[in-house]
Amino acid sequence: MPLERGPGIPARLSGGARIRPMPCENPWPTPIDRLGPSVDGSRRIERGRRIDAARVARSARAQPLVTYLTVVRNGAATVERALRSVRDQTWPHVEHIVIDGLSGDGTLDVLLEHVGQIDYLVSEADAGLYAALNKAVPLARGDLICVLNADDWLTRDAAALAAGAYLAAGADESRLILSAAWVEGGSRRRLWSPARLDLGGYLTCANICHNGVYATPGAYRASGPYATDLRIASDFRWLMRCVDAGVEVSSLDVPTVHYVLGGLSSDTRRHVEECARILGERFPFLSDAEVWGLLHAFHVFRDHLQPFAAARPPQLGRFLRDLARAHAGDPDFARALALASTALLRHPDDGVGPDRLSRADKARRSLRRRWMAARNLLLR
Repeated sequence: MPLERGPGIPARLSGGARIRPMPCENPWPTPIDRLGPSVDGSRRIERGRRIDAARVARSARAQPLVTYLTVVRNGAATVERALRSVRDQTWPHVEHIVIDGLSGDGTLDVLLEHVGQIDYLVSEADAGLYAALNKAVPLARGDLICVLNADDWLTRDAAALAAGAYLAAGADESRLILSAAWVEGGSRRRLWSPARLDLGGYLTCANICHNGVYATPGAYRASGPYATDLRIASDFRWLMRCVDAGVEVSSLDVPTVHYVLGGLSSDTRRHVEECARILGERFPFLSDAEVWGLLHAFHVFRDHLQPFAAARPPQLGRFLRDLARAHAGDPDFARALALASTALLRHPDDGVGPDRLSRADKARRSLRRRWMAARNLLLR
């Protein structure tokens, strides 16, 4: 029998329809070159090369076009850096779509200074980050699409690396290319390598930088739009919908973006709550107690679970064994549980757990980070 909700077990966030474990059938509109008229009359500007010069970027054989989507509101302090990082790409076949949410801090002035390098720029009211991204995706003409935050910036060879990986994989119709990211936090920088992306990600809350993901238009068609009823974890939900849809995945353990900590994602409590909701909606037979027990067993950011300590099962091993037996009849859940478990597996003969590197591994990781840093300096 599934565990029932009891004292200390937080309820999952309510709202939104159940997530169907299958792809939506082409929920995106037909690809468009520009947005239709603003419904509420809030549009302030519509500019860019598509409007000013009637020029729409196109892909060519063996020269894939890479589209960057930037959604911004009041990002005057950082958006120029993002714009310049797209302009300075070593790969010549790039386009940039910018959706501004009626900024009032001078962001539009910055955008207009660089409008000659922007393929499509619009400023109008929207319902938030993910609603704006849903407007932006159909505007993309690239073989690969990447979301670039207004306060982040690309490495100079980001598009070239993504295009090379895309061609090496056979230019599949439906594919994700996961890349690493430099995490910028004050005076320190760390390398964020992409985790494995599979069904086990529902339990671990897949540790992947959304801004290091390059998706084909076919992957977006298979997964469906971003959920607008999630405030922080809609990108995680989108990644997992790609898994459910059978989208192919490649990993590129080289950084393509400088990711700045802060913003909406810094609300770790809300992020965990939304991860719990996504897990529960994907496997609706799980009780609240089972959902929170799974997060305590597998969530990649253990310190983020401290506010939910009361929901931790007293013995995780026994909890997982009972859970596996209780839901052995669901093949997707059994696979997700097995994949998440192998990610944490420590064999007695290994001597070193997954969270404790050997001296040799530490030395290799240190050398790799130094090489990446030196390479980044040379590309500036």
